[in-house]
Parts: sequence; structure tokens; C-alpha cells
Amino acid sequence: MNALKHIKFVWLLVTLSLISCGRNLQEQSFVQEVNKMLDGAEYGTYSDEVMQSIFDYIKNNPQSFEYEFEEEQSHIHIATSDDGNVRAYNLERSGFEGNPSWSFECKTLLQYRSGEDVYSEVIDNFDGYVTRICHIDSSKYYLLETFQGHISQGIHESYKLYVYKVDNNKLQEVKKCFVSRDGTSDNLEFSWNNNGGYLEEDFALEDYAFVYNNFHKELFALKSLSQIGMPLRYHQYIWNGKLFEIRKYDEPLEYYNDTYFIRIEQHSENSWMYKCRNGGKKHGEPDLIINGGTKQYWLYNNSLISYDEWVTDDASSPLGEKYTFFNNGYRYEYYDGWSNGEQLEVLDVYNPNDNIVYSGDFTPVSNYEDD
Repeated sequence: MNALKHIKFVWLLVTLSLISCGRNLQEQSFVQEVNKMLDGAEYGTYSDEVMQSIFDYIKNNPQSFEYEFEEEQSHIHIATSDDGNVRAYNLERSGFEGNPSWSFECKTLLQYRSGEDVYSEVIDNFDGYVTRICHIDSSKYYLLETFQGHISQGIHESYKLYVYKVDNNKLQEVKKCFVSRDGTSDNLEFSWNNNGGYLEEDFALEDYAFVYNNFHKELFALKSLSQIGMPLRYHQYIWNGKLFEIRKYDEPLEYYNDTYFIRIEQHSENSWMYKCRNGGKKHGEPDLIINGGTKQYWLYNNSLISYDEWVTDDASSPLGEKYTFFNNGYRYEYYDGWSNGEQLEVLDVYNPNDNIVYSGDFTPVSNYEDD
């Protein structure tokens, strides 16, 4: 009996190996045929006819959806969703060898699975081409990120985010799927001009313009770029099953040292609560609660802007945050951010005569060890 099991197992391995080998040969043949069509560029550019012939070839070979394309393909950019059910084939007139692709220079074919079948369609409404595809949830919703850019007295880049859904064998764009304080929109956009002085050279902006956490259904959209060494700032959206809504309130913040454990919560659009426990312990009833606190941001020129100014001003890139609370004539100021080349996590307490009666450094709760 054991010998029979061993023979069956070996036969299974051989069968899987043959299937894999056959698929690899098919993939190689597919790539060779596409490259042969791409060799027909005139004056270094591809005509509409050449680009359409490649898309037609992909449509007529739906088995290509199973190919892994482990090696990067020249002159064609391929992006596949994390669940493997949506793929984008991107073509660009100069074969991605010239100036970064800008809008009309690109064409995209989307290939997707619906049930047991594979479908394809050309998408004409993208600016640039698709760089990433993220599966949102089990209801066949997907995030598609596009890029376009050019170089002219600096680097000019633009990223956009769309939501698509596979429904009744169709891949359809979801309209008005991003809800912010200013209303609804069909897509999110982040654009920037790099004229020097921004970010490390090896910074991959395409990995950070939009970040989606599938487990928590949270989308982080880059708000603005900071200079070297400064933290990135994001708008945070929550997926509700049909669209993304911007998070109205900040996440609670917690800090500790040997003497106190502090928690700061946002309770309304412009009001924060301060909770403090003595002894640096995370659990138990607070020893002090202060309501009605305010939040400000400090900038490179050391000026302060209000919370309202920050959430409505996409151009700002603050260095840090300042929370202010008043209690029986005492003023509590908590600083969280970057100042004079170092990270600040400091609580200052002033008495009614404006003298400091306490000043202490704190550690964010992510590094907390509760004994």
C-alpha cells in the first residue's frame, strides 16, 4: 500500500511538472509573438494599428491570463492584482524608453476573470497607465493606480486612483466612490513637481502615493511631500463596502514615560480630550481628564496653523503637531513632531503665572511594554 501511495505521489509530481513546463513554453511563445509585433516601430514609436494588433492578440489568447510574467517585459508594462483576478497590459508609443509617459501616449488593456471565464477590454479614460491593482474586498472591487509624468525643468508626476468592480462579466468604473470633506469624486489624485531638495534619491513615490490596508479596509492617500527626513502626511479613507469615506477624526494617540500614561482623543471636528494615568500604567481609570483641547501644526518657518487650515490646505507639509489643554488655570501643551533636527515627544505644563511646572519626554505607545 505504501509503495502504491509513493507511485501516485511521484506521478502527481511528474504531471504537475509537465503542466508547468508546458505553460512556460506557451508563455515564452506568447512573449516572443508580442515582441515580434513590437519590433515594427516606425521612427521609434508605435502606431495605433500596432498597439491594437497587440491587444487583439492578447484578447484572442485568454490563457495568457494564467502566465506569471516573472521577468519584466520590455516595451510593455504588466500589473496584476494581488488576488490574481485582474491584470493590466500597458503600451506606450515610445515603448517606455523616452520621457516618462504622459496621458494620450499610453493605452491600457484590462484582462479579468469573472466566474470561470476570462474577459478583456481596452480602457480609454486613464491618464497615463496602470501601475498597481489592489483587491479591495470579496465583492470584486479593485483599486487601480495610474501614473503619468514628464521631465521638463524638473520632474512632474501625477498619480490617480480609481475603483472598479467586476459585475455581470463587465469591469465597470465605480463613480463618486471617494467621499471627502469637500464632496464626492470619481478618483483621487496626487501630483507633484520635483525641482530638487525633496526626498531621498532612492525614494519610490509610486509605492507611497497611495497605500491600502486590505485587513483594516483603510486607504492612505498622500497629502503632501516633505523634505528629506520629514514624515509623510496622509489623508485616511475607510472602505464601507461601496465607497471610501475620509476618516473624520484622528486616531487616538497614546504616550508614556515612567511617571504618566497619556491618551489624546479627538471628540469632534475641533475638540480633543486629554486623559492621564499616574505611574505610567496603560490600564485603569484616568487620574485626570481635560476636555475642549485644540490642535495646531507647526511649519518649517516655525509658524503655527490650525487644524481647519491643515485639513483644507493640501499644500502644507507640517513638521509636527501641538495639542493645548486648559485646566483650572494650568496649561498643558503636548508636542509631537520634528524640531531642530530631532523628534519631539514632550509634555509641558504651565501654572497660572505661565511658569513651567513640569516638562517630560514621552515614548509613543507603539513601543509600550505593560508590566
